[in-house]
Amino acid sequence: MKDLKQYTDEQIINGIVNNDHSMIEYFFFKKCKSLFAYIIQSVFDYQIDENTLISELYIYLQANDWHKIKQFDYRSKLTTWTSVVAVRYFQKKREVLIESETSQALNGKTDYGFNPNFCVERRIDIHDALNRMQNIRYRQVIEMLDLKEMRPDLLAEQMNVTVDNLYNIHRRALLQLRMLMGRKEDYYD
Repeated sequence: MKDLKQYTDEQIINGIVNNDHSMIEYFFFKKCKSLFAYIIQSVFDYQIDENTLISELYIYLQANDWHKIKQFDYRSKLTTWTSVVAVRYFQKKREVLIESETSQALNGKTDYGFNPNFCVERRIDIHDALNRMQNIRYRQVIEMLDLKEMRPDLLAEQMNVTVDNLYNIHRRALLQLRMLMGRKEDYYD
């Protein structure tokens, strides 16, 4: 594979949209490697194969002739944008899987040992940790972006910051939240 590290986000997007296999491989398997490690640690509470996540995200972004990735507007780094899109996608996917397992368990169709109180307990833990956050701005960013799923550009405008700055605040806020919840792992771009 040729060295792609010198390419800009715009060149990477163009390569992906034009189905340049070396660019696609570089982006998903190299550039986003730490993102998938973060998702495995933070979104899923069980062992999941990284290649499965890569395939899922690829299929999601590739749908409708790369419609989702064409929405990238270059107001942040491509990896930052991809992080937000991927985390939201896998959080929703995980919720659907949990709801499906709960529904099947309630109907007596499966016995996965799933604890239906888990989601409620986790939400209580998150809200408790949010209430303990001393930085009100961090709390606001997590509540608006992650819990209320507000569009980042709207929140950035409301807070009078750039989208890049908002993503940096969000990253620091999540780190503080994980620390308050007793989770020491970290994620870096």
